[in-house]
Amino acid sequence: MNAKTISLGCLGLLCVGLLLVTFPIGLRQYRVRAQLQAIASNGDPISLSELGDPTTVSVWPMADKVDARSEILDVTEPSERLYKKLQPYLISNAAADHHQPLSTQNEALFEDAFQKHPQVLPALRDASHCQRYAWPSPLTPSGVMPPDQYMQVLLKEVSRLRMVGRLMLCGSRFLAAKGKVDESAMLCVDLMRLTGLQETGPTIVVYQTNVAIRQSAIDQLNAILQAEPLDPGTHAAIEQALAEHESSDAFLHALKTERAYGIASFESMGMIRSISGGLQDYLSAMKTQIDLGKTPTCDLPATRGPPLGALSQIAMTAVDACRASFERDRIRCRCLRILNAIRMHELTGEELTHDQLDLPVIATQDPYSGDPLKIEKTSGEGWRIHSVGPNPFKNAANQRNSEDLGLSP
Repeated sequence: MNAKTISLGCLGLLCVGLLLVTFPIGLRQYRVRAQLQAIASNGDPISLSELGDPTTVSVWPMADKVDARSEILDVTEPSERLYKKLQPYLISNAAADHHQPLSTQNEALFEDAFQKHPQVLPALRDASHCQRYAWPSPLTPSGVMPPDQYMQVLLKEVSRLRMVGRLMLCGSRFLAAKGKVDESAMLCVDLMRLTGLQETGPTIVVYQTNVAIRQSAIDQLNAILQAEPLDPGTHAAIEQALAEHESSDAFLHALKTERAYGIASFESMGMIRSISGGLQDYLSAMKTQIDLGKTPTCDLPATRGPPLGALSQIAMTAVDACRASFERDRIRCRCLRILNAIRMHELTGEELTHDQLDLPVIATQDPYSGDPLKIEKTSGEGWRIHSVGPNPFKNAANQRNSEDLGLSP
C-alpha cells in the first residue's frame, strides 16, 4: 500500500467522520427551522423583539387614560412613600390574616397614611379602568436587548406591580374596617381588573406574579362574603370580573411568550445551541404544553412524552409550577364565584344544588376531578367550598384538602 492510497483512505475517513458529525446537526437545524416557521404561521412570537409593546402610547388615536402603566407611573413617588409608611403593617402577621379585623393601632396607621397620600388609591383605581397595560419593549435604539437584560426590566416592573397590589389591598382592608364593605369589595374588583390588564405581559414570571396578586384580592373578598351579603350591584360586579377571568387566555399567552423568551435564550448560547439540540427538545415540549392549554388536570395525559435534555427539563419544571399556579387560581376563582352566588341569591340551606347558583356548569367544575366543587355549610354563617385537589385517592381525608385549594371562613 503506497502513500497515496493511505492518504486517500485517511481523507475518506475524515469525510465520513465530518458527515457523521454535521449531518445530525444539520438535521436538527432543519427541524428547528420547520418548528419556528410553524409557530410564526400561527401568529405567535418567536423572537424577543415581538414581546412587550413597541408602540408609543402617546401616538395612539385614543382618549386619555388608555395605558394603566402610565397612570401608575404618574403616582410612583407618592405610592412609594405610602408603601414605606405602611411597612409596620405590611411586615406583620396581620397582613396575611384577612379574617381578623384591623387592630386599633393598624387602623390609626392606615388613617394617617391614606390621609397624607390621598391621590394614590384614586389613581390606581383609574388605572384598573384603562384599556390596556403597555409593557416595556426589549427594543432599544441600538437593537434588541439580550434576554437576561430584558428579564431585569420585567422584574423591575413586577416589583412595582406587587407594591400596587399591596397598596390596593390595604385600602380595601381600611374601607372594610370603616364599615364600607361594598366599597372595600369594589376596590378588590378593581384590583382583579388591573391584574387582567397586566396579564398581557410576557413570560411566566409576570403571569405568576399576577396570579399571586389576584389571589390576595380573592382572600379579601372571601373574608367579606363569608360575613355578609353585599349590594346587588357589588355582587354583579364581582361576578362579571370572575366570568371575564374564566374566559381569559392569559395562561396560554404566558406560555407562548415564555417560549419566545426561551428561543432567544437558546439562541444567545451560540454554537452550544447547535451542538446540543436543546432548542428542538424545548420547542417540542413547549408545543405539548401549549396544545394542552387550559385542559383540566383530570383530562391531562399521565405521561409527559419522550425524555428531554437537561435545559429543557429545567424549563419544564418552571412551566409545571406555572400550570399549578394557573389551576390553583382557576379553582379559587370558581370557589369565590360560587360563594358570591350563594350570597347574591341569599341561599341558606344545608344542601345546595348547583342549579340554585344560576352559574354556568364550567364555573362550578373541579378541574382535578371533573365533578362539581364541594360546597359545605360551616357551623356559623359561612361556607366551605373546595376542590378534591391533586391527590388521586378520593377518600374522606382527601375531601378536606389544604386551604389553598378552596375557600372557607
